[in-house]
Amino acid sequence: MNGSTLHRVHIPRGAMPVVREGAEVRPEQVLAMRRVPRQPVRLRVTELLGRPPGQLAALLLARPGSVLEEGETLARDPQGREVRSPVHGLLLGLSAGDGTVLLAPLGEEEPVIGHVHGRVRSVERGSIVLEVPGVVLHGVGGTGEAVHGELVIAVHTPEEELRAGAIDVGATGRIVVGGSRASAETLTRARAMGVAGIVLGGVLDKELRDFEAIQRRRREIGGLAGAFGVLLLEGFGKVGIDPQRFAWLRSHAGRTASLFGSEALLFVHEAGSPPARRALPRVGERVIAHRRPFQGRAGVLVAELDDLHAAPSGIPTRMALVRFEDGRLAAVPMANLEATLSVPATRG
Repeated sequence: MNGSTLHRVHIPRGAMPVVREGAEVRPEQVLAMRRVPRQPVRLRVTELLGRPPGQLAALLLARPGSVLEEGETLARDPQGREVRSPVHGLLLGLSAGDGTVLLAPLGEEEPVIGHVHGRVRSVERGSIVLEVPGVVLHGVGGTGEAVHGELVIAVHTPEEELRAGAIDVGATGRIVVGGSRASAETLTRARAMGVAGIVLGGVLDKELRDFEAIQRRRREIGGLAGAFGVLLLEGFGKVGIDPQRFAWLRSHAGRTASLFGSEALLFVHEAGSPPARRALPRVGERVIAHRRPFQGRAGVLVAELDDLHAAPSGIPTRMALVRFEDGRLAAVPMANLEATLSVPATRG
């Protein structure tokens, strides 16, 4: 039986929603319009009014986060003298030390796309919550923009590497499921061919860094077009997709999917429940590391780190402190650890 899940689309300050609660939306539908802030400008408010810098807060008629129209009154003194905004922009902040404010001019309107289909559950300050029919897979990391497209399988087994030759014009606009890894060449070709996104078990740190370097160079010369996202489902390094999960993805080939690289999420629309996953190791349990540089080494999980931390690839992920048998204490991605529950846990 198909279920549903909630997805929150964050919209920047100053964005104007264009959908209402209860509305049905499509993946390509515009949910809000925003104006992207440009290079900020500093305005010397108290100097223009002939007042001491410390009076800035009392003189301002707007507060940080406000969107000002060009010519709108920004500050006024008791004698009625005014300072008006020289641009249509976002008031970023103020400095009582020198009596200035920072304004970011807003560019042309740009759409905020949801990339999922479903129903608008609520329109809130700073976000729009959507009820999405289907399920969501949580990856261990990802990179790139939000995208959507038809789900296709490009490898025969979950351990197979996704090769550049498997990417052709038939993959354009689709979300391609690979296997254990993809080279920088494959990722670059996929983006150039207009692939929407790539789903992998893992990726080698160097290959991801090489790919990102190529993208930065192309971005600097204006050579990138269209959004592109990468999702890692299992770990960091050369690691295949869990066979049960791979079989589930294969059974849903042809369905619409939505990939959120930076959030490490994959929505598969109108889909049944995916295979259940084994719980991650707990503090105090004996663990084995399955990826380099600690591959095959045993130790004890002594702590889970708060918040997300960057793996060597640069992708934020959950990390744990492991004390290996040689006494070394190291931070390791949680996705690269497996509890050896048959061996009694020890503390150290």
